Amino acid sequence: MKPVTLGIIGGTGGMGRLFEKIFIRAGHRVLIAGRKTDLGYVDLARQSDVIILSTPLSSALEICEAIGPHLGEEQALMDFCSLKEEIVEKMAACTRAQVVGTHPMFGPFTESLAGQNIILCPARGESWYLWIEKEFKNEGAVVSTMTPSDHDRAMAVAQGLTHFLTICMGRTLQKLDMSPADVGPYSTPIFKLKNDLIGRLFAQDLDLYATLVGGNHYVKEVLDLFLSSVHEGRGALLSGNHDTAVSFLQDIRTFLGDFCQSGLSESNKIMRSVVCSDKKQAKTAG
Repeated sequence: MKPVTLGIIGGTGGMGRLFEKIFIRAGHRVLIAGRKTDLGYVDLARQSDVIILSTPLSSALEICEAIGPHLGEEQALMDFCSLKEEIVEKMAACTRAQVVGTHPMFGPFTESLAGQNIILCPARGESWYLWIEKEFKNEGAVVSTMTPSDHDRAMAVAQGLTHFLTICMGRTLQKLDMSPADVGPYSTPIFKLKNDLIGRLFAQDLDLYATLVGGNHYVKEVLDLFLSSVHEGRGALLSGNHDTAVSFLQDIRTFLGDFCQSGLSESNKIMRSVVCSDKKQAKTAG
């Protein structure tokens, strides 16, 4: 494929640097603009075939308005925001360029795109959408396409509910005055992994997680259903009636079907990895 020039706004951040390496490795030219770079956003936009907004959503909306009028129909405007409805609508309204909402479903700590999920939300034009889809697939990514609204509904569960659970588990440990650093002697592999995930979340950008939960208007509906499930589960599992508890669990198992066995197999791999890591650390410390 003919090399193109990609401009990443917010390119000095973790995701920007990751994709800079990926695109350069694929043979393309990459320009970077950030708050402290000599190259400004508008100049980058004018010099690039594909412009990527790799910033928080609030900043991306403002930058889009600033650079949009300077883009032509032969260019493409993309974003890496975690929510899609608002930014895709803004990109389409601000420019004549082709528009592709893009959501890499991973953070900047990955080493490659191999096996990683990326969601595309094309809004205008086809050629650049097909180009970026092929670029990601060439790197081994698993690429899916959906509408911005379907994306945000899915993220209400995949991110909103998931991060809500992690945040609330951290809060519960705080209220119990149970430091995750002190639970090693009685941690199961699953409990250790969950504690590590709590630490992982709170070690990163808290503004991002506040947005992923509170900024997605579909999350409220999901959390209402979750809280009703908590109430139902508490009633069944703490009822004192063993048969009621088993029946409640069996009903969920029936819904999950064959996934139960595949989930067991995949989680066993993770658990073995956790145990091996602990043994390696203990040996190193010894």
